[in-house]
Amino acid sequence: MSISSYRGRFAPSPTGPLHLGSLYTAVASYCQARANKGYWLVRMDDLDSTRCRSTYASQILNSLECFGLHYDESILYQSTRSEAYQDALSTLNTKGLTYPCDCSRKELQQRLQSNPSNIYDGHCLIHPPTNNLVSIRLSVNKQRINFEDQIQGTNTWQLNENLGDFIIYRKDKIFSYHLATCIDDEEQRISDVLRGNDLLESTAGQIYIQQQLRLNTPKYTHIPVIVDKTGAKLSKQTFATDVSQLNIEKTLLRVLTLLQLAPPSYLAKCNKHEILNWAVAHWSLDQLKKRETLQENTNDNE
Repeated sequence: MSISSYRGRFAPSPTGPLHLGSLYTAVASYCQARANKGYWLVRMDDLDSTRCRSTYASQILNSLECFGLHYDESILYQSTRSEAYQDALSTLNTKGLTYPCDCSRKELQQRLQSNPSNIYDGHCLIHPPTNNLVSIRLSVNKQRINFEDQIQGTNTWQLNENLGDFIIYRKDKIFSYHLATCIDDEEQRISDVLRGNDLLESTAGQIYIQQQLRLNTPKYTHIPVIVDKTGAKLSKQTFATDVSQLNIEKTLLRVLTLLQLAPPSYLAKCNKHEILNWAVAHWSLDQLKKRETLQENTNDNE
């Protein structure tokens, strides 16, 4: 593989500081890129102005640097990309693939509860809304999506049965993660996407968008997510610890252990650059294929 053919990325949402679950994903995507002699990019998924903060974006970037995770090229901020997303939305509109939806959250919950498949029933496609405050949904028709994941294997999704018509533009005038991610992966020429397996379903919808807009489809790798003792995914919502408060070298070794790399004991005396170099040299996805989730039991007070 040439030095320029692999282009991976880490795309956090700046709704809080970098926590262990996100650092785990960052290290995995970094190692995957470096092991393939490729580029590792960072993108800020900061579309949601109600939750994202520039201070968190700065904290995340500072934490990545502190842990020795140096990225290539400049940071792309989704908050600056509305024009590109609007162009994509207009193309989908022109192709007749979208429709407005004014269902309230309560109405959506009621419809999902009454639908055995727990997906949106297309109510607003049959009964077009009359007001102007609407979301925009993408009609998936009966499209079947197949893709090969480097950990999860062969995936087949019947979109109308597994996903349903999904929102690509919200009532509060925010473009969806699904649409923005596809446009930005194309803009940054991303060849490979490594992220948590909680986003596996999202991939099917994103590939559908890529197909409709004639965009390139990256290779996908969905790694097991880290959960706490209760089985909940480590996240900002579960108050996962800010990694900037932790010892860098010990935390890196902790992450490598979670990634099933079995770091040798002598690395405990090494600095962060030596630890990461070892990780890249010994990087493998093989052990992660055997797990759906990874439980984190270590005390954060290190």
